[in-house]
Amino acid sequence: MRVTRKARIVSRREAIFQSKAQSRVMASGDWLTWPELNALLPAVAKGRSDSSPGRYLEGAIFSINYEGVEYFPRYAIESRTLVIAPQGMQRVIAVLATRMSGWGMALWFESSNSYLGGKLPKDVISSDPDTVVKAALDEIGGSSHG
Repeated sequence: MRVTRKARIVSRREAIFQSKAQSRVMASGDWLTWPELNALLPAVAKGRSDSSPGRYLEGAIFSINYEGVEYFPRYAIESRTLVIAPQGMQRVIAVLATRMSGWGMALWFESSNSYLGGKLPKDVISSDPDTVVKAALDEIGGSSHG
């Protein structure tokens, strides 16, 4: 009986933590719905359905589902050329996807990273993609510091 009660308490705490983490991610404002992504990237929208990203985006960008809506990270778009997946993003996604869901990746990109000197991976991906790839490898245990 005590084990069941403990499991419920832990489960409730995990649910609260998850809810707070998701709220923090969404509060960053770095998320686009599929229609917003389509509007921003005409090359993506051309010949694509407004209702679904389909296979085109597979591996190039990740998504999260929040309150029944699929969202895509704005930082996965190169700001000058408006191309999906700036240099390195696909490599980071490939590394993280081996052990993380979309939400896991979202939290990782939105959290300070010691490998990046305390910076957020989403803030470094455009300027130093190789280092962010190394940080992702470090996160999943594929490399070590030094």
